[in-house]
Amino acid sequence: MSDRANRPEGLPPERSGPGKRLERREPGRRPPLTPEEARKKREKRIMILMIVLAAVMVLAAAGVLVYSRLFKKPSIPPGPLNSGDPGPSLRPGETPAPTLDIDAIQPKVGGERRSEAIYTVLIFGTDETSGLTDTMMVATYDVTNQRAAVMSLPRDTLINSSARPNINAKKLNAVYNVYGKGDDGIQALRSEVSELVGFTPDYYVQIDWELVGEMVEAIGGVWFDIPYHMDYDDPEQDLHIHFDPGRQLLNGEDAMKVVRWRKNNKWSPYYGEGGGGDITRLNVQHGFLKAVLKQTLQLGNLTKINQLITLFNSRVKSDLEVAEMLWLGREALLGGLDVDNVEFCTMPYAMGSYRQFGMDFSFVYPKQEELLALLNESFNPFVEEVTIRQLDLMSQGADGSLRSSTGRLADPSLGGAPVRATEPPASRPPKPSPPPESVPPEPTGPVETEPPPESVPPVETEPPATEPPAEPDPADGEDAADG
Repeated sequence: MSDRANRPEGLPPERSGPGKRLERREPGRRPPLTPEEARKKREKRIMILMIVLAAVMVLAAAGVLVYSRLFKKPSIPPGPLNSGDPGPSLRPGETPAPTLDIDAIQPKVGGERRSEAIYTVLIFGTDETSGLTDTMMVATYDVTNQRAAVMSLPRDTLINSSARPNINAKKLNAVYNVYGKGDDGIQALRSEVSELVGFTPDYYVQIDWELVGEMVEAIGGVWFDIPYHMDYDDPEQDLHIHFDPGRQLLNGEDAMKVVRWRKNNKWSPYYGEGGGGDITRLNVQHGFLKAVLKQTLQLGNLTKINQLITLFNSRVKSDLEVAEMLWLGREALLGGLDVDNVEFCTMPYAMGSYRQFGMDFSFVYPKQEELLALLNESFNPFVEEVTIRQLDLMSQGADGSLRSSTGRLADPSLGGAPVRATEPPASRPPKPSPPPESVPPEPTGPVETEPPPESVPPVETEPPATEPPAEPDPADGEDAADG
């Protein structure tokens, strides 16, 4: 007879024997644990807890290590750099680089900052063919208040320089070259930019424009609304830019073409569209960079951080460490910086032209009042406001002469009105001689004559700083340099 037949109805089955794990138990009832089983269960729980805690500690340690390696808060440089510094030291046999008389340079703003974490950066890129800086921007990022602004400085901005022989050597985009490139060129460019903005940027970032294309590839392309027909060819550089306006997904190669475009072929049906020239290109670059930022600062791209680090290491030269750049990027991403609210602008400017060596050289110069207002509203990191005393801004008088807001020119020859070719004076009939009886006797002593009246200097008034509807291209003749 089976055990089941002998077991009273309602009693649980024996706890021993095969098939025990498959037996049913009454809902909610568990057999009581023996003291030995309870002790083993407690020990097992303690061991699991210890393993979990150990794993958490290891992960925390690894996280701290990764955090310190990948993200590092930039330190504020110790006080503003004064552009009154005479500049890079000379090596034996070198000639002094062109510079402004130190007495004409005013100290820059400094002191207390507007927030705990506010940084300014000079961003520039050089053209490989000419060595000129074809892109220059000043950026201010207030991490504390999550505000950012980027101002492009036109490459043809005239600066107060003694560089010779012509106006083109006195433009902002020539500074890096004039001072010998490298670290000396970078520091000279920072100093000249400080004359335009009133403070020395905390850091600089020198980019290789190839970085833009490679970043676009890394994030899977960029959607961008191309504003104009782009129809340009430069066979010497094997550069061919052809896009219709409209929203398009650009790959890295397309992106490089878009940021380099500034005008269309003269024989193109779209010649003149968008105005053409350096300012048009800056406006296109602003829109494109905003699109790149918007798509880069997405959580999905955190998985590509190692790839972005590699790109920055190979394509960027800066006194910011990569870890510090990543910290700024992380703060923008997690801090809620809205890229649509990042202010992109171009330095307020007026067009000018100076005749030299029988040629007219075009340039741009700052509109002083508008620039001052923009600097203090969006870019100055200090509580102290920038005034005209901290700036060295060039301008042009009504007679065509050039001048500096400091009152002193590094090249005094520019202070006079440019010489222009004029028609030879028309020949006049000879004055008839008086009759012999009316001729007075010749004096025996020297004739006293009054000195000529002193020349009255022309009143230096600026012409109306209006921009022409179709901007003349101040960089004609440089197509081979920058496309």
